[in-house]
Amino acid sequence: MPSRCEADMIEPIRHLMQNEMLLDVVVQECRAGYGIPDLVGAAISKKGCELRRKSGLPGALDHHHLVEIVLILRPGLRRSFEYLSKRVSFSESTFFRKVLPQLRAYGVVEIHHDGYVQLSAEFPNPTNYIVAVEAKQNRWRQAILQARRYRYFAEEAYVAIWKDAAARVDKALLRRHRLGLIQVENDGAEIIVEAPRLRPRNPSMNRYCAEIMFAQVCSP
Repeated sequence: MPSRCEADMIEPIRHLMQNEMLLDVVVQECRAGYGIPDLVGAAISKKGCELRRKSGLPGALDHHHLVEIVLILRPGLRRSFEYLSKRVSFSESTFFRKVLPQLRAYGVVEIHHDGYVQLSAEFPNPTNYIVAVEAKQNRWRQAILQARRYRYFAEEAYVAIWKDAAARVDKALLRRHRLGLIQVENDGAEIIVEAPRLRPRNPSMNRYCAEIMFAQVCSP
């Protein structure tokens, strides 16, 4: 048997995600949350993309700090500078010097002279759900350790292993961590255990990943 490496697993998995899972976009090594999955895919929300185009808003938010602010705001509801600056993960100086000016430059928010901010228009999530995959040749325990972190930003997370090693994967451990299993061959891949679709643990990470996916397919 010719030698195989993890890089040989990528195309069979990508084909599965595109043609069996019917994901609209698949990105390799997406840096959107804890760890770097080998592949991340998303089902794009056609309605969300269209609403954002009609509103004249930017194609995608390109930093997670921007996403944090957008997730706090609601259409038609004003929030004070103080309220916002106390509910984000970054410093007050970053909030005032970088994040707010950038959001205003993008046309995402309106900043009022009395110290309040509100969304300029509805800013819907551009994806319906996100799938992350961690591929290992046979080190399935390590794959599980990594894939369970992807639950912070992905609705579904999978471990992918070569077929001859897939039978050794502990299915009970997969269920405990709410993960799916993909077995891979040179000429294809197959879902053996389907991952449950769950709410991500970190909405901000999920939305930032969604913006990255959106940038791949829907940006003007």
